[in-house]
Amino acid sequence: MTNQRVVGIETEYGIAIDPDSEVYTQPDFRQSPESLSVVAAQAVRSWQASLRPDGQAIGWDWEGEDPLQDLRGTRLDRASADPTMLTDDPQRFAPASPGVETAAKDTFSVQELVGQSSPMLTNVVLTNGGRFYVDHAHPEYSTPEVLTARDAVVWDVAGEYVARRAMSVASSYGSPIVLYKNNTDSKGWSYGSHENYLLAREVPFPLLRDCLVPFLVTRPVICGAGRVGIGKNSETCGFQMSQRADFVGDLVGLQTTFNRPIVNTRDESHAGSKWRRLHVINGDANRFPGSILAKVAASRAWLAAVETAWKISHKAPPVEGLFLECDPVSAGWQVSHDIDFQTTLQCADGTERSALEWQWVAANTVADFLHSQDRDVLLADALTDALTWVDTVRMLREDPVAAARRVEWVAKRTIFQALSRRIPGGWSSEKLAALDIQWADLRPGLSPVDKLRAKGHVEEVAPATDINLAATQPPAGTRAKVRGEAVAHRKDLVAASWTALVVRVGRDRLQRISLRDPFSNQALTS
Repeated sequence: MTNQRVVGIETEYGIAIDPDSEVYTQPDFRQSPESLSVVAAQAVRSWQASLRPDGQAIGWDWEGEDPLQDLRGTRLDRASADPTMLTDDPQRFAPASPGVETAAKDTFSVQELVGQSSPMLTNVVLTNGGRFYVDHAHPEYSTPEVLTARDAVVWDVAGEYVARRAMSVASSYGSPIVLYKNNTDSKGWSYGSHENYLLAREVPFPLLRDCLVPFLVTRPVICGAGRVGIGKNSETCGFQMSQRADFVGDLVGLQTTFNRPIVNTRDESHAGSKWRRLHVINGDANRFPGSILAKVAASRAWLAAVETAWKISHKAPPVEGLFLECDPVSAGWQVSHDIDFQTTLQCADGTERSALEWQWVAANTVADFLHSQDRDVLLADALTDALTWVDTVRMLREDPVAAARRVEWVAKRTIFQALSRRIPGGWSSEKLAALDIQWADLRPGLSPVDKLRAKGHVEEVAPATDINLAATQPPAGTRAKVRGEAVAHRKDLVAASWTALVVRVGRDRLQRISLRDPFSNQALTS
């Protein structure tokens, strides 16, 4: 095992045409999310091309993509796979959901941008080492690989800068799009914010699964983004912690767009055979940096405990009493809907705990366990991550005002609950539903989050200068540095992926340079 953990975050943005634009009011106007997403991706491609010495954006290298490999040791036959799972086809977009066909070219008229609408031509590798592309009818930003929870925040929030550049460039082409950092339109559609954690493959999957389930079920307490409406289609009025919870319907599975599981089993490590990439798909896209920090730090601490316990004793850490005796899928819905922590979950040790109490016991147990271990065994920053987790839960228990600066759903609930008492219709008001969408609006100054930040009501994890820099420059310490610098400076580069650079050798030959080691940050010679 290495003493560091690679982390990355993928965010699918909601997208729409600007409702205040002239395009929106045209009587023959038609749109689809995929068409608008193509516009966003081509806008980013245009911007990135301007940063290159040869004026050509760098596309994606599809070699090695395998979305059908399963952590449980099997591989789903391609003929049996739902089309939404086939995200490795460079010529065709995977549908947004089962039964939905794609038709990007037929539904939008901005020919300058939509003329190139295959996945191959709407994927762009960024100078910061990340990726921007169209995935399941949404524009998606993937951060570069980072080594700390803080850097995960910095490069995730930098994606908002990239999204704003997409909006700006697209508008200059006559296509005024708006990107939203959320997970649902509250009309039955959900799109993901996925986390990726590199961990040792030697940890058995059944043990990993058993430890992950209760942690992920209760985790929205510390990092939910908050949502107006309960149910996939907001059938019930009210407020809940998580935007994603109502769209999770299975315990374990390979799929990501239907019957979504608590534990996703996609097995693409994008690294050597000794590694596993844990793909977490049931989290929320956060506007609050502190919530991103809590989410990633707690997850890293939990995984550090699992890995360390297996390394020293070939068993689980001392948290088996916290395993759930109730149905985890239903429990996940209940946790998200229970904003006052009244619902209790039956645990294996015979105790019934609220999600908040579960997180409190788990955070302190993990912190104590990690503190008791030899420092040579622990992953870097494991104790720091655990203390961030403990501190977040402590604030939720003892200091709601302080918690509201870090935990997004708490701040959102406070504001929206006050409004619900003044606005006719309360939680059923269309104004509150619209404000919920506006919360995620990435146009500068239009989201309530921007106003809260201006007043100092949002905890900042890093200065704005660091985040703006991260939009165009890669982090240190991982292969992302090599990739990002190659994208920015190498004229012979023609494509890249998480694991390789493709360079031109002479006039007619291409060479693939391996980036298989995620921890290698040594510059490559031309």
